[in-house]
Amino acid sequence: MPSDDRLFVDRLSPRIAAALDGQGRRYRKAAEVRAERVSSPRSINTILSNGAVETKNRAEPGDYIVTAETGERWVVKPDTFVKRYSLKPGRKNVYLARGEVVAVPNPFGRPIEILASWGDKQVGATDCMIVDVFYPATGTREGQPYLIAHAEFGKTYRSVKR
Repeated sequence: MPSDDRLFVDRLSPRIAAALDGQGRRYRKAAEVRAERVSSPRSINTILSNGAVETKNRAEPGDYIVTAETGERWVVKPDTFVKRYSLKPGRKNVYLARGEVVAVPNPFGRPIEILASWGDKQVGATDCMIVDVFYPATGTREGQPYLIAHAEFGKTYRSVKR
C-alpha cells in the first residue's frame, strides 16, 4: 500500500500508456555512469539527491550496480546492461548510455508509487518523470515504465531532436 499520501498507480495502466504514447517526448541519457559487476549478492537502495529513498533492489552475482554522476545507484541485469551501456574508450568502469527513452511528467498531480519491474515499490514526487525505453527503429516502447525524480532526470537526460 502507498504511504505518505502517495497514490498507488499500476505502471501498466492505460492512463500511463496513453500519456507515454500521446504526450511522451524522446530523450537520450547524456551523462556518464560508473558500473561495477558484483560477485556476491548485495542490497541496493536508490537514494535521490534530496536524500529520499526512491526504491530498493537486490544485485545478484553477475548483475551491475550502476552509479550516476548524481550519486544515484541502481541494479541492472547483465543482458540489459550490454544493450543499454558501452564502455567509454580509455576509461575503466565508465560507461556511456545507448538508446533512447520516452518520458512524460507525472500526470496524476500528486506523489505516486508503483510496483517496479524488479518487484519492489518505486516512489515518485508530484514532479517526477514516468519513463520507458524507446526503440526508434520500430517506434515502440519496451512496455516496462519506471520513475525518475525530476532533478535527476534534468541532470541526466537531453531531448532528442526528431
